[in-house]
Formats: sequence, C-alpha cells, structure tokens
Amino acid sequence: GGVCHARAFPDEPEYFAKEAHFFDKDDRFAQGVEFYAQRFQHCIDSGNTEFIMDATPDYLTYPERIHDVYSNANATGANYDALSNLKLIVVLREPISRELSLCNHKIANRVGDPITFEKHADSVLREIPNPRWASTGKYVDHLKKFVSFLPRRREQLLVLSYDEMKSDPEKVQWRIHEFLGRTFVPTGSGLPKLNRLDGPNKLMEVSPEARQMLAPLFRDKNEELYEFLEMYPGPWMEQRPFPRFDSRYYDLPSTV
Repeated sequence: GGVCHARAFPDEPEYFAKEAHFFDKDDRFAQGVEFYAQRFQHCIDSGNTEFIMDATPDYLTYPERIHDVYSNANATGANYDALSNLKLIVVLREPISRELSLCNHKIANRVGDPITFEKHADSVLREIPNPRWASTGKYVDHLKKFVSFLPRRREQLLVLSYDEMKSDPEKVQWRIHEFLGRTFVPTGSGLPKLNRLDGPNKLMEVSPEARQMLAPLFRDKNEELYEFLEMYPGPWMEQRPFPRFDSRYYDLPSTV
C-alpha cells in the first residue's frame, strides 16, 4: 500500500478528504479521538496502515494537543507507542510572505469586515487571538514545543524549505522519501500546486507600512530559528544549514 489519507464524511467539505482539521478546530477536537480515528477507519479496513497521513496545514500551533492524543493512543495493542512512531513534516515559508498568503485567504473567504494587509499585520503584532486565522510565523516557538514533546526529538521532525520546494521539488521529494523510508511517486513527477488563490482582490505585494510593522518582529524570530535548527539538527536528509529566508522584506530604509 501507499499513503492512506483521511476520508471526508458525506456532510463535510471536500478538502476534509486530505485535511482532517482535528487538532486546529475546537468543535472537532472536542468530539474526541474516536471522531478523529473514524476518518482513517478505511485505512485499517483495507490493511493500508503503514503510512497514515493527515495533511492539515494548520497544526503547527497545536503541539500540546497532538502530544496528548498520541501519547494516550493505543493503535494496535498495549506495546504500541504511537507517539514514538509519529513522524512530522513541516514546510517553512518566509513569515511575512506567509502572512500575506493568510491575508489573501481571509479576503477570498470574506471573513469579517473588509481587510487590508496593514490591518492583518496589526492583528499579528497585537497577537489578537483568532482560532481560524492564527499567525504561525514565530516558527521557532512552535518547533521548540514539538521537539520537547517528541520521544526521539528532532529525528521525528523533518523541516523543509518552502523556497526549495518551489525551486527544486525533486530534491524535496527525495528528502520526504528518505525520511519515511519509502518512495511513493516516481522521482521527477513534480509536486502539484493544489492551493492557488486568484481573483481581482488578491494582494500581490507587501506594502512598506506592513513591512515596517512586521519586519522587526520576524527578523529576531528568524535568527532564533536558524540558531535552533543548527544547534538541534534533524534527520540526516534534512537541508543543513537551513536556508535563510529572503531578506527583501527585512532591509528597511533607515530613518533619520
């Protein structure tokens, strides 16, 4: 068998067939681990259990929930340690670009009042809680929590570069295959782009005002991230040193 994904229920949106959205949505998480397990029952029924994957992109800020569920799970018997067998793959994008993408998702989904990127940046700075549209740009804070919970620390966590995924998708495929110990798709088949937002209101550039707001915040966290990944290296196939993010958003004009 190959990778077995989550299955959407008849009354759920199509994207739940890839993204279970269990840990990041309070209403779904409150229904308990059995509710989550039902999404993967077809994997067990078909015997395709070697690699069961949840591809939800918003789990980075929920290490405690993931730890609690997997540390208490007993998938195949009393001697099975689900937490030690868990493998996590994280793709890191330059955080200001990621915030621009998140803002475009807000615009496309028309969540709340009309929004500008400056308004979104202000909510990030003030750390206004929003469960649906949480900022994850302080990557190092979340990764440190995950590593502290994982029994085999960084060996269970593969950190990938978004820039490399765009410029050299075959290399990223190779890293994933080596991390999982299995080749799932032929090398050279590429990585399809499944999440493309287009429309007349899409924001294409980060304004100078937003740069001034976000650059000081993320610059320090980026440096902390590079230091952390160098001090605590991951599995052997991981890119090292981790490539520094594009500096164009951080080279701010000096003020007199």
